[in-house]
Amino acid sequence: MPLPKPTHLYNLSADPNSLEEQRWALVVPDNERGRRLEAILSPLCKRRAEEQRRSVDIYRAPPGMNEKEARKFLADTMYPTSRSSREHASYVLLAGTPEDLSMELQEELTGEGVTLVGRLPFEREDDYAAYVEKVLTRERDAARPQQARAVFLTAQDMSPPVLSGHRFVVAPAAQRCSEARDKGYFPASSLTVEQLPAGAKEKLLELVRAPEPGLLFTLSHGVGAPTSGWVSPEAQRREQGNMWFGQGTALTADEVRQKEFLPGGIWFYFACFGAGTPTRSVFRPWMEQLVQTSVMSQWVLERVDRSRPLDARPFIAALPQAALANPKGPLAVIGHLDMAWICAFHNPRNGETHTHRLEDVLTTMVEGSRVGLALHSLSRFASKADRELRKYHQETAAAGSSGQSLSGEIDEEQAKERTTERAHLWMERHDLTSYTLLGDPAVRLVDRLSR
Repeated sequence: MPLPKPTHLYNLSADPNSLEEQRWALVVPDNERGRRLEAILSPLCKRRAEEQRRSVDIYRAPPGMNEKEARKFLADTMYPTSRSSREHASYVLLAGTPEDLSMELQEELTGEGVTLVGRLPFEREDDYAAYVEKVLTRERDAARPQQARAVFLTAQDMSPPVLSGHRFVVAPAAQRCSEARDKGYFPASSLTVEQLPAGAKEKLLELVRAPEPGLLFTLSHGVGAPTSGWVSPEAQRREQGNMWFGQGTALTADEVRQKEFLPGGIWFYFACFGAGTPTRSVFRPWMEQLVQTSVMSQWVLERVDRSRPLDARPFIAALPQAALANPKGPLAVIGHLDMAWICAFHNPRNGETHTHRLEDVLTTMVEGSRVGLALHSLSRFASKADRELRKYHQETAAAGSSGQSLSGEIDEEQAKERTTERAHLWMERHDLTSYTLLGDPAVRLVDRLSR
């Protein structure tokens, strides 16, 4: 499996928050729906053009591109070698569902060095208009707050994964941010940590009604396939990825769409399938190896298989779509496009904590940087896993070129340990890079603070 190209901003010498230096572009599907979306999004394009002091580049991409076609489109249309990299946009907004603009296009776009990619994934065209109006109203509000509150919330159903998630991710990350706030490095107006008892959905809905913009980090299970499987693709798209509270209680798209829910805020939604579900899980091959070495249970693998799209079409979860379409909802949602694990922030092999990664992401947003930078600050940590994987492949290649068998030099127990270590590294890497930004990557939680 080839490693991805290094990712970076195109203009490293400039302020990464400056659209005048970094630029913003829009991608729509090249069809009649795409032309309607382009018209609906024109007020947002006008706003971004004002910020960058030049017209916005709009690209029209064929729907349904595979990996090879997407790579050719980027090389021929968006990033031809005839143009200087200084003219390429670092902030790119994709407008459309995976049927409109393929997931392969998004993956290749990120691999091109454009790390600041967001997607508006609505099926309903009215939702695009509602989102644009919300963003423009918030950005042009002269009384926009200079600070945001931060809320860390665990939907504590007492299951082992959620218990571990709170112990190794939520609690230490909140503690780090609290200590940083005391020193003036995490400029939130307040910081709240809550463990909600099973079924306590209403408590969450109370916490997100405040008019002050908020940064909400939640950890929970995301609804997956029942043991008997989904009854229909429609039911799966409506329910998979919903926030699970235990005791048969989940937060649904209808509830988030109809009620005030984190107005003007940003939601980091840590849950399986929180952003959506791909056709095939990138984790599955490595999960198989962990099952074979008895590190992981077979039932987890079975859950992944049951949760694959029934109609073999990837989809964005209904819950974040509803939150973004809500006029009194958040400006952006960061979620996981696949199953979610804690290995991005905690090493299960040796207990080493990586919650500084999460602190970096959250601090970036609380400081008033554009939300695309927050996701970039997370995905760049994947380079550490990449380095370790390169060492492994180099060692294997060197042994092969000398006619030696690497596996023959170590006993069975050592071979098992190496297989487990490599699988864990891939899991960590994919966990870091599977977070997806839904919304415009150029939005901010608050006005950027002067330093």
